[in-house]
Parts: sequence; C-alpha cells; structure tokens
Amino acid sequence: MQPRLATLRRMVNLYALVEEMHAAELQRMTAAVRETQVAISVEEEAAAAARLEGRVALVDEDCLGRVMAETQQETSAWRTERLEQLRREREALNDAAREQYVASKLKREQIKRVMEDIAERVDIEEQRRAQGTSDDRFLARRRWTDEQERIRADRQMKTC
Repeated sequence: MQPRLATLRRMVNLYALVEEMHAAELQRMTAAVRETQVAISVEEEAAAAARLEGRVALVDEDCLGRVMAETQQETSAWRTERLEQLRREREALNDAAREQYVASKLKREQIKRVMEDIAERVDIEEQRRAQGTSDDRFLARRRWTDEQERIRADRQMKTC
C-alpha cells in the first residue's frame, strides 16, 4: 500500500504542476485580451481625435486637413475592426484556457482526495496492526502470569 501511496503523491505533485502551467497560460491569455482591449480604446480615442480635427478643418475650410482627418478616421475604424476580431479570437482562447485550468484543478483535487483516502486507510491499518500487536503482547503476558500463578498454586498444594 505504501508504494501505491507514494505513486499517488507523485501524481498529485505532477497534477499540481500541470495546474500551475494552465494557470500561467490562463494569465497569459487574460493579459492578451486586456492588451487588445487597451489597443481598441487607443484606436477609438484616435478616431475621436480625428473626428474633432475634421470638424475643426471643416470650420476652417481646410480641405487637406479634412481629408487627412477622414483618412485617420477610416484607418482607425479599420484598425478597431481588426482589433475587435483579434479580441474575439483571444477571448475564445482565454475561455479555452480557463476551461483547461478548471479541468486540471478538478483533476488534481480528485487525485488528492484519492491519495488522502488511501493515506487515511493506511494510517487506520497501521493503527489496527499496532493495536493488534499490543493486544497480543497483553494476552501473552496475561497467559504467562496466569500460568505462573497456576504453577505456584500447584507447588503450594504439593507442599501442604
């Protein structure tokens, strides 16, 4: 039973390492999603700034400035669209990483429970063996004492 318990302990440690690896992957994916969201915000701010510049150019009747602002808005819109697509892809990967992490965590907990159950059984069995040994010693001593008393009683009967 001890070799099995040692094997299970190694498995628990292995599953803990796998769980840590999946946790790190989940953190990496979450950071990638956040990074994309920040980039989207930056592009939206750039588009807003370009719209403002376009209005100023329109008021100032600056055709070149207005065309540049429209180009910046279109570029920002294209980048935002591409970043939104990238964000959706990264969120899907993040969800998959989260599922993988949760699955590995559950698997580690299951293996840990099995190991703890076996360790508890081994402990109980060892306690039973120790109690059995103690009981055997007690009974052997009692038999020896009873035999000694019987021998003394027999001697006393013979001497009387």
